[in-house]
Amino acid sequence: MLEKLQPLDRVAWLSIFLLTILLGLLLWSGDRTYPRVRDFSWQNQQVGVDDIAFVLTFNRPMNWESVAANLSIQPPLPGKVSWSGRRLAYTLTQPIPYGQTFQLELDQATAVQGGQNQAQMMQPFRHQFDSRDLTFAYVGIAGPENGRLALKNLTQATEQILTPPNLTVLNFKVDSSHARILFTALDRTDPNQTIFEVNLYAASLKKPGKIQLLLDNTAAQILKFDVTPDGRTTVVQRYGREQDRTVSLAILAEDGSMQQVADQKVDGDFVITPDGQTVAVSQNQGVGILPLVPNASSEPTKFLPKFNHALSFARDGTAALMVKENSDATKSLFWVPNEGTDQQLMTTTGYLFDAQFNPNTQTVYCLYSEFNPDADFRSDLKLSAISLQTGRRQTLKTIPGQAMGHLSLAPDYSSLLFEEISITDQPHSSVVRNLVGQTITDSKLWLLPLTAAGKSPKPKLKSQIVASGFKPAWIP
Repeated sequence: MLEKLQPLDRVAWLSIFLLTILLGLLLWSGDRTYPRVRDFSWQNQQVGVDDIAFVLTFNRPMNWESVAANLSIQPPLPGKVSWSGRRLAYTLTQPIPYGQTFQLELDQATAVQGGQNQAQMMQPFRHQFDSRDLTFAYVGIAGPENGRLALKNLTQATEQILTPPNLTVLNFKVDSSHARILFTALDRTDPNQTIFEVNLYAASLKKPGKIQLLLDNTAAQILKFDVTPDGRTTVVQRYGREQDRTVSLAILAEDGSMQQVADQKVDGDFVITPDGQTVAVSQNQGVGILPLVPNASSEPTKFLPKFNHALSFARDGTAALMVKENSDATKSLFWVPNEGTDQQLMTTTGYLFDAQFNPNTQTVYCLYSEFNPDADFRSDLKLSAISLQTGRRQTLKTIPGQAMGHLSLAPDYSSLLFEEISITDQPHSSVVRNLVGQTITDSKLWLLPLTAAGKSPKPKLKSQIVASGFKPAWIP
C-alpha cells in the first residue's frame, strides 16, 4: 500500500504509526511523569493583609496527608490546610507579618500512581515570597515636609514627599487598591483661602509628586470624605453653595460627576462599613445605616437610637465600636456585635477620638482624652487596650496636656502609631493647624510595638519616635 502513496503521504502514515506505538507503550507502562507543583498563587507577588490564603496546584493527584506533613514555611506562618482535586489551599489564621521574606519548601510528599496505589516521590519545590513593606503616611511638620503629605517606609528606611510645596494638606485617606492617597488641601500661595475652600486631590504612591485634582469646591464646600475598602467608591460630604445650603453625602465617580447618596440632607459624621455597601451616619439622636447607592431613600435600613456616632468596625463586619454621649457630659465606648448584647467598655470625661479592633476581635485599642482633676482639669490624651473577654483596661500611654490625637493600627497588627503634639496661639512659620485652628509647631510620631496576638505591648520593647509628623496612617 505504501508503494502506491505519494512521498508526503508515506511520511504522514509512518508518523501516525510511530505515534500509535508510543502511545500504546505509554498506556502500558503507566504515567511516568514525576509529581510536581505546577502553580503557586503567591509566586512573584508581594502579599499583604488582604491575602489570607495561597494555593498550590499539582500536576498529579497527591497524597494530601503527605503534602501537609512535609509543607514547611520559614519564618512560620500559622494556618490550616484544605484540598480539592489537585489543588491545596493554605489559609492563614493570623495576619501575615509585614517586611519579611518567607521560604516555602515542599519535599518528600508523594502521589498515588494509577490504580496500584504505588507512592511516587514528588520533585522538591522551593520558592520565596515577600510580604509588603511596613509603610505609613503622615502630614509632615519639620522643614520642607511642613504641611505636605509624606511617606515613610520602615522596612527600607526611606522617606518620600508626595505633594508639592504649594499645597497644605488638611486630611487624607489611603486607597491601597489604586496605589494612591486621597487628600484635601489648600493652596498656600493664595492668602485668601480658608479651611472651607479645600479641594480634593489624589497622590500616587508609585510616582511621588504626581498629583490629580479630583474635585474642587466651586459647587460646594468639601467637609469630609472617605473611600471604600475596595477603592471603588469615594464618598464626599459637602455643604452646598446653592439656595438650600444643605449638607449631603455624594458618590464621586471617576469622571468627576457627583451622585447624591440619600434624598435628604446628611449632616452627621459618617463611617463606611467594611463591605463598602453601607455607611453609618450620625442622625436624629442615633446612628443610621444607609445604603451606599445613588439616590437611595434617606430612611436607614437600620437605626441605633442608643448611640451618637460610630468609630469603626471589625474587619469582617461582625461588630462595631460606637459612642454614647451621656446626660452628665461623659462619653461611653460600646462594643456592638451584629448578634448578641451591646457591651459598655469604658467611660471618659473627655472625648473618644478613635478605637480599633485587633485581628481576632478580642482586644480594642482606644485613643481618648480625660480631664485631670489633679492638674486643674487639664485634658490628658490616653491610649488604652481593652479586653473584650474580661473587660480589663490597660493604659499603654498617657500624654499630659494633649487634647486630641490620632491612632493607626498596623495592617499586620504588630504596632500602633500615635502623635505627641506641640501647639501655639502665637505667629509661627508652621502651616499645620489642628481642628480648632491652633498652629502645630512640632509633632513626634510614636511607634508602640505589640505582641503577636495584639493584646499588649511587648515587655522588652518600648515606644520609639519614628518621624516628625501629624495624622499617621498605615498603608494596608
